[in-house]
Amino acid sequence: MRNIVKVSVAALGLMLGLSSCDSFFAEMPGIRYDIEMSFKDQVKTKAFLANVYSFVPAESREKYYWDGEYHGGFWTVASLEGHYTYDWHSSHDVARGKVDASCGQFQYFYRELYKGIERASTFIANVDNCLEIPETERVNMRGQARALRAYYYFLLMRMYGPVPLLGEKPIPVDAPLEEVLRERRTIDQCVDFITKQLDIAYSEVAWQRAIGVNKGRVDKAFCKAYKAKTLLFAASPLFNGNQDMASLKNHDGTQLIPTTEDAQKWEIAKKAYQDFLGEFDQTIFKLHTVNTAEEKIDFYESYRQATAGEKFTDELIWFREGKDIERSSDVTPGHRHVNNDAVRGDMGLSTTQEMVDMYFTKNGLRIDDDPEYQKFEYTGIPSAEMYGWPEDYNDPLVPSRNYFLKNDNMVLKQWINREPRFYANITFNGSTWLNTSTEFGKITTDLTNNGNSGYEKCLDNAPMGGYGIRKMAREDRRQELYYNILLRLAEVYLDYAETLSATGDYKEAMKYVNKVRHRAGIPEYGVGQDDNGFQRIAYPENREEVDNRIRRERTVELMFEWNHYFDVRRWKVADMAVGDGWVYPTYHKGGEGGEVHGMNYRSDAPAFFEKVVFDTRKFEKKNYLFAIPQEDILRVEKLVQNPGWGIE
Repeated sequence: MRNIVKVSVAALGLMLGLSSCDSFFAEMPGIRYDIEMSFKDQVKTKAFLANVYSFVPAESREKYYWDGEYHGGFWTVASLEGHYTYDWHSSHDVARGKVDASCGQFQYFYRELYKGIERASTFIANVDNCLEIPETERVNMRGQARALRAYYYFLLMRMYGPVPLLGEKPIPVDAPLEEVLRERRTIDQCVDFITKQLDIAYSEVAWQRAIGVNKGRVDKAFCKAYKAKTLLFAASPLFNGNQDMASLKNHDGTQLIPTTEDAQKWEIAKKAYQDFLGEFDQTIFKLHTVNTAEEKIDFYESYRQATAGEKFTDELIWFREGKDIERSSDVTPGHRHVNNDAVRGDMGLSTTQEMVDMYFTKNGLRIDDDPEYQKFEYTGIPSAEMYGWPEDYNDPLVPSRNYFLKNDNMVLKQWINREPRFYANITFNGSTWLNTSTEFGKITTDLTNNGNSGYEKCLDNAPMGGYGIRKMAREDRRQELYYNILLRLAEVYLDYAETLSATGDYKEAMKYVNKVRHRAGIPEYGVGQDDNGFQRIAYPENREEVDNRIRRERTVELMFEWNHYFDVRRWKVADMAVGDGWVYPTYHKGGEGGEVHGMNYRSDAPAFFEKVVFDTRKFEKKNYLFAIPQEDILRVEKLVQNPGWGIE
């Protein structure tokens, strides 16, 4: 058994350029005594599996994503969705195109995920030596490790594209050097390995859905969901018929990403989603809903609970249970005028005007299409008729829920009559904070320069875009426990809709979009009246128009859930020259690059309401994939670099 561990370290050291074996295994259970003894002891064996789980990303930890205890990413703030006001945050370098193949960000994800893969392989190879654990439980544990290993490969694939595969088992200690130094495999080979491993794991894991003390563990639903997700990526334009990747070849000439589209891949992905939904939809997982006293869907609270991570719901498929006081602070305004830490945070995390403008109106229309919105459009500093409201603005279904109080100069009229998800996800100037149970009652968030949550009071803890992110905010900012949502049913519905559209089943595709809109509280697409009593909105039945609606719905429904960064890349729209009005607003130029807009946060009203450029991003074609760390390119002769990242 010691040999297995030694070669795992050796292989990974050669693959990833690690400086020492000791540093690699410093945190591994068993290293202090003996790996052989670890897998004879059930407590140590279970601790080893827990260590394999430790590489599952806690994505909400975007402020300190490199924290050794909770691995996360910067997917909100390195995309058009968000921005940290803190100059030191490394997401700025990525978003502004100031990184190269030697930067630490690329090394971090690459090395950490391969560590997780190797630990999973070591566990798979050794778990049956622990005879203190019954065989059925060992099989279940092996299935969990196998699925996690496949998941870590999936995470690598969506960042780096085709990657080296280290194989099913740890490499033998006497393996020749050429077996240790691995080249990149094709994207199809990566997908094939991941999906086959998930099939095997499905047969091994014990639970259809892990609940109770096993909550947050890998289950059969995980295996089928991520098999489908992997196949969706394989079918998408980034990895399927991408001419921009024509130069990405191994040294022997092997094409790593196909340059000719294979339409059959969409059929394969669709079948995988049908397998998942056929087994789990409605019987195990449901869109989370909360009813009003009148037994109608409370749209705002249903969506808020489904996405806030405060409670375990029937919508959650994959999540990490943990603690995160930093995220809670990031999404809670400063509120320096009150003395209660439950409602005082450090909102240095902001969103952009571009994302605010993606939300629909209450009529389920884009703001470009709704005349009720358009009459409040303006340029420069708005005139007085564009802001203020003469009465308290409350939720029409739950009048006791106040979105903002009557005012003369706190709110733009553009923020009135928007869809429920807008109020659940966005903290705008003049909005009423979600916690009204303190001694201060309804707290109005003032994000203007001299406001209670603005720059003069909060400095770098005031959102530079003039809008705060409210999603995942908790009523008590001090509450640490949460469910970090990594996959939920609404996302699966929208994934499946993409595959249906790609295979020509437009009506069925819109059926799944409508399931999401139904819970969101906006009119569905189609003819006649929907079950919420709204008049449906007509839609053309062709792939481009259906895809547009799927993408817009996905952008809104999953905003700030770490999808946008990857969605625009797999759709190959991240370098869009001028916004199409569906993925990006028509005024935005440059896709994930270009000028980024927000409120004029260093001014008071009405100058605060001027829409200004607060950041400039840079996106090039090379940014569709991360660079393979340059150190590893230099160490491993067989490794080739992604296009655009080579040393000039």
